[in-house]
Amino acid sequence: MEILEYGNPKNNKIILIHGFESPYQIWNDYIEYYKKEYCVIVPILTGHNINENKDFETFDKCVKELEDYYIYKYGNKVFTVYGMSMGGVFASVLWQNRNIKIDKLIMESSPLLGFGNMMMKILTKQYLTITHKAQARDRKTVRQAVNSMVTEDKLDIFMELLDHISDTTITNYIREIGKHKFSSDINIPETKIYYLYGGKINEILFKKVARFIEKNYKNAETICLDGKGHCEDALLNPKEHIKVLNKVLKK
Repeated sequence: MEILEYGNPKNNKIILIHGFESPYQIWNDYIEYYKKEYCVIVPILTGHNINENKDFETFDKCVKELEDYYIYKYGNKVFTVYGMSMGGVFASVLWQNRNIKIDKLIMESSPLLGFGNMMMKILTKQYLTITHKAQARDRKTVRQAVNSMVTEDKLDIFMELLDHISDTTITNYIREIGKHKFSSDINIPETKIYYLYGGKINEILFKKVARFIEKNYKNAETICLDGKGHCEDALLNPKEHIKVLNKVLKK
């Protein structure tokens, strides 16, 4: 796994973790903004690096790579970890491992409650089908990605990633997400948990996750982004979303 760094390494660290089938370049605006005050660390998750011919296997293996890198360079404390969508699953595994102490754990619209084998099969088929259509440059599929998963200016980067991503990587990610369950009984009082989710009807699953976190973690705050879809501003309106993140970072 390649890990990129920006800003002064002596400053507080922010780790930004992208989502599934999302290019790391979606963080460009965040990097430019936050590198002035923080050291910004951006892992390119396994299977998402067009310069590496490696398939994703498990979150445990992927998280260990980041842990080994970070602890060797910076020790076992980090100011903030922000995971978007599937990146929040990665972030939750990192937190639950307890090898790195996290001050602020931010997860946005992350599927943290798992799902059964039937749903795994349905989602795997769905993602494989959509990815294959995109790789074949099906016009409708490609255009649907614009302003739902990526902005127009990053479409070429997004398509390059989809050309690279393998069926094995897709299958393994869906399996790992499906079996992951955010713990209900971990006591790490030094970490403040923030869970962001959209207010649209298609965010109902993530509203359920928010309620789970509220019930089980007193040192947590859930934030509903009214009128927004899945990671909508995070992906498509980063300048607006930075304002939301700043409120969390300054608390």
